[in-house]
Amino acid sequence: MIDELDFAFGVLPLCIIILSVAGTYLFKNAFIMPAAALAVCLICTFTVLNYSFIGWAVVYTLVSFALSHITMVVIKQNKK
Repeated sequence: MIDELDFAFGVLPLCIIILSVAGTYLFKNAFIMPAAALAVCLICTFTVLNYSFIGWAVVYTLVSFALSHITMVVIKQNKK
């Protein structure tokens, strides 16, 4: 069984990283996946985790935002 800390600091960031890159490549929009990451993190904060995870939700959203923009730059450079 996976505990809350393994989920919050292991599984969730890994999923956000993978899905941010894949989702940005699929949707060709750098704002969809950070918004989805924020929504998922907030849902997890209020259901599975406690309120102190809100700071990490913001950090994971910023990481998703950065990865989405990096993915968009790579997509645009590959088109040239």
